[in-house]
Amino acid sequence: MGAGKMMTANIVKSFSGMIRLDYSFFIALGVPLSGVLSNDLDGFGPEYLVASVIVFLVATGSFAFNDYRDFEVDMKNSRLDRPLVTGSLPRRAALLTALVSYTFALLLSSFLNPIAQFLVLVSTPLFVLYSLGLKRLILLKNVLIAYSYVATVFLGSLISDAVLEPLILYFAMMGFIVVVAFEIMLDIGDVEGDRALGIDTFPTRFGVRRAAEASVLLYGLIMVLDPLPFFAMIDPRLYGDRLFLLMILVPVASYALISKGLMKDQSRERIFRLKKWTFLTMQWGCVAYLLGVLL
Repeated sequence: MGAGKMMTANIVKSFSGMIRLDYSFFIALGVPLSGVLSNDLDGFGPEYLVASVIVFLVATGSFAFNDYRDFEVDMKNSRLDRPLVTGSLPRRAALLTALVSYTFALLLSSFLNPIAQFLVLVSTPLFVLYSLGLKRLILLKNVLIAYSYVATVFLGSLISDAVLEPLILYFAMMGFIVVVAFEIMLDIGDVEGDRALGIDTFPTRFGVRRAAEASVLLYGLIMVLDPLPFFAMIDPRLYGDRLFLLMILVPVASYALISKGLMKDQSRERIFRLKKWTFLTMQWGCVAYLLGVLL
């Protein structure tokens, strides 16, 4: 590979890391997933594509702006997974990405119905305020990130009508709980740098052990809630569906193993290994619900 191609590949890789391409794409997929769960999406729907692009742009803009604002914090925490810290991208690239992403997202929202557009217009400034300072308030940062997932699920259900079906409310609640657990767990990995900079998080306030216990408690709640639609009439498509039960028990078992690993070791290295594992578990849980209502 020539020097020019190698440089281009490194820039693309660094940019993908800055906008968290995998996370942004996963969040955007929440729109059509919600459309299917709510029984509103059957086949291709252009409005769902527009909404998915909006969510993707808001996510990429938020990740980029967060890196721009958190540059010193990330330096203190030795976050070598952040392109701005390694110097592979300049800080202004993050700010420009955020401005462009937010602008196009807000412009595209005009193609949605008034309720869906209102949700986008209200939520986007919250994510900006998150990076500007709200994230420094204990647990509020975790709640706002969890809200981003809830807003995405609601958006996918509100594109076609103004009804939030029981399964959508249930699925959004589970998403909120598991994301809060996930974010508390991630804060454990940054506890030393956050404590040195006076950033108030759950582990800096209560210690890493208590933070791990809080995260595990929430994962345990998800282990109960995940298969509940098989036993309770939340949605007739999942009630008594043995295939759904079989599929959803996989993430249930995975959360149990994650919890065991987290309680055993709260080191930075363990946290970042569990981060990837948990992300895959969340994805499988979404697939289980999707296939459960389709098959």
